[in-house]
Amino acid sequence: MEYRILGPLEVVDEGEPVALGRLKERLVLATLLLHANEFVARERLIDELWGESPPPTARKAVNVYVSQLRKALARNGHDPITTADGGYRLEVDAERLDAARLQQLLATARERAAAGELEAAAELLREALALWRGPALAGLLLESHGRDEIAQLDELRLTALMDRIDCDLALGRHDQVLGELHVLVGEHPLRERLRAQLMLALYRAGRQAEALEAYQQARQTLVEELGIEPSEPLQRLQQAILRHDPSLETPEGTAAVNGLAPATARPPQAPPVEACAPAARRRFQPRRWQLAIAVLVILAASAAAVVVFSTSAAATPHVVPDSLVRIDPRSGKIVSVTSVGAEPQGIAITPRGIWTTNLTENLVTRYDLRTHKVQTLGTPPEPFAVVADAGNAWVSSLRSSSTITRFAAFGTGPSAGWGPLDPSDTSKIHLPPPGAVSLALGAGYLWAVAGPKTTPGTDDRVWLVDPASDRVVRLLRLGRETTSIAFGDGAAWIGAFANEHEIASFPAPWRGASWLFSIKFGAAGPRTQSYRLETGDTAGPSAVAVGDGKVWVLTCGTCNIGVDNQKLLEFDPGTGLVVKRIPLGSRNPNALAVGAGSVWLVNQVDASVMQLDPKTRRIRTIPVGNPRTAAICGIAASRNAVWVAIGNRYCEDTGG
Repeated sequence: MEYRILGPLEVVDEGEPVALGRLKERLVLATLLLHANEFVARERLIDELWGESPPPTARKAVNVYVSQLRKALARNGHDPITTADGGYRLEVDAERLDAARLQQLLATARERAAAGELEAAAELLREALALWRGPALAGLLLESHGRDEIAQLDELRLTALMDRIDCDLALGRHDQVLGELHVLVGEHPLRERLRAQLMLALYRAGRQAEALEAYQQARQTLVEELGIEPSEPLQRLQQAILRHDPSLETPEGTAAVNGLAPATARPPQAPPVEACAPAARRRFQPRRWQLAIAVLVILAASAAAVVVFSTSAAATPHVVPDSLVRIDPRSGKIVSVTSVGAEPQGIAITPRGIWTTNLTENLVTRYDLRTHKVQTLGTPPEPFAVVADAGNAWVSSLRSSSTITRFAAFGTGPSAGWGPLDPSDTSKIHLPPPGAVSLALGAGYLWAVAGPKTTPGTDDRVWLVDPASDRVVRLLRLGRETTSIAFGDGAAWIGAFANEHEIASFPAPWRGASWLFSIKFGAAGPRTQSYRLETGDTAGPSAVAVGDGKVWVLTCGTCNIGVDNQKLLEFDPGTGLVVKRIPLGSRNPNALAVGAGSVWLVNQVDASVMQLDPKTRRIRTIPVGNPRTAAICGIAASRNAVWVAIGNRYCEDTGG
C-alpha cells in the first residue's frame, strides 16, 4: 500500500487506486498521514474537520469515518490504523509515503553536496521533486493546524527546487536554469535567494546588463511591497557585478564580497581558458567545486541576512486629505500617499490590496498593492466599516445599517480575477432593524454587531453570517449594548456597555460599566463569557483589537474631544483580567490596530499615530498630517506596514 500526499490524496495498492469514500473520511486520512506513525488525538481530528464550530455528534462521526477508513485500507487481516487512548495512529513504512521519501532524498542530497558530489546531489533533488504531482493535498481544506503543515510541505518543495538550482549553477548550467528562474521570480517576487540566483546566472551567461536590471527590479519590488531595501548580501552581489569582480567565481573572493574572512589557504588555480574559446563564453571557467562554494556562500548569506529598512534620503511624501497613507512601522516614516476619495473611514488589509470606505462620496475603494492602481465602486449610502479576505469584501452602511454589501474581488463574471470591481459581483445581506455597523471575520463566519451608530438601548444582538451564501445562520443575544468587535485567539471579542438609564434593572456596580464579551465555538456550540472592564464608563469600548496574545480595548468615557478620561486596556484572555490600564490623555483616540509587533492608536486632535510597544509599554508618537486640514479616520496594520485613512478636518464619530 502506497500513500501519496504530495499532490491530490491518493492510496495505491499494487498499482490500483483505493477508493477512499466521502470527503470527511479523506480529511481524516490526510490528517493521519501528515502525522504518520504518530498519535493524533480525536479532538485534533475534530478541529481539522469542523474548525471552531463542530456539531454535537462530532466525536461519534469521527469514529465512523475511522471505521470506514479501516475497511478501505486493511489488507490480509492487517489494520494500519491503531487506536490509542483518545486518538489514533496510522502506521506507514517510510518507503510507502511520498512525503517521508521526500525527506530522505533531501537529506541524502545535502550530504552529497557537502561532500562535493554535486552531480549526484542534483540527481537526488530531481528525484525528490518528481514526487510532486501538484500542491500538497490539493482539493482538501483542513480547518486548523493542518493548513500550516500543508504550507510547510509546499515550502519544502520550493526549497528543494532552489537547492537543485544551486547545484546546476555550480555545475555550469546557468543557461539551462535561466528560463526557470525567470518564472520562479515572477511567482515568488519577494524571495531574495531566487533573485540572487537569477543575477548570478545572467552574469555567468555574459548578460551583465540584464543581471543589473534584475537587481533593480528586485529593489523596486522590495521597496514598494515591504518598504525595505535589498539585503546587504544582495547589494554586495550587485557591486561585485558592477566591478566585473572575478572573485564572484572563487571561494575566497566570494567570502570577501559578503564581508566574511577570506580563506587562509589559497585554493587550486582554475585551468587556463582555451585559446580558441568562442567570444560568448565566460572570461575563465573555474572548477565546479569552486563555483559550488561561491554560490552557496552568496545564497546562504542572503537567506540569513537581517532585513535592513530603507534609509534613503528621499523626501517624505506630503500627506493630503482624503488619502491612504502607508507608514514604515520600524522607522515611523511615511512611505507612500495615495488618493482614495473623500473622507475614507474603514480599512481592510489583504495580501493583494487595501480596501477603504469613502463615507462622503458613497464609494468603496480598492488599492492594488502590485499595480498601485485605485478602483472604486458605488455602495449603499455612507459606507463605514469594511472587512475582507482574499476573495471578498463586506461593507456596512451608516444610513442603511440593516444592509451589508458584499463585493467580490474574484468571480466568474466580468470581474473574474483581480480585475475591475463590477456591480454584478455584489450582493446584499439584510438584517432586522436597526441592523449592524461593526464587522469581523473569523471561525468561518462574518460577524456583525450593532456597533456605535445605532440608537442607544436598541440592540444587543450578534449576527453570524455564512460568507458563502450571505445568509444569517445564527443569532446571539448578549444582554448589553454592543459597540465594537474584533476576532482573534479563536474567539470573537465584543465591546459592550449597560447604561443605567437604559437597563435600570442591572444592579450596581454593573450600571454604566464597560464590558468585554468573548464568544468561542466548542463541541456544544457557542460559549459566551463576559468581563467587566470599567465602572462608570457609559459609552463602552470604542474599539477592540487582538494581537500579541492580548485583547486591546480602547475606552473613552463620553468620547468628547478634550476629555481626559481615555484609556487603552490590556486584557489577558488566559486570566480574564485587565493587566494594564494605560492613560492616553485627551487627544481623542478614535481607532485601534495591532500589527508589526506594536499596538497602534490614532489621535484626532493632533493628527498623529501612537505606537505602543506591548513588551516595554513605551509609546512613540508619529506625526502624520496637518490637524488644521486633515484627520486620521482609520488605521490597520500588517506584519510589515501600517495604513491610515486621512479624511478632512473631522472624522465620523465612532464613539458610543
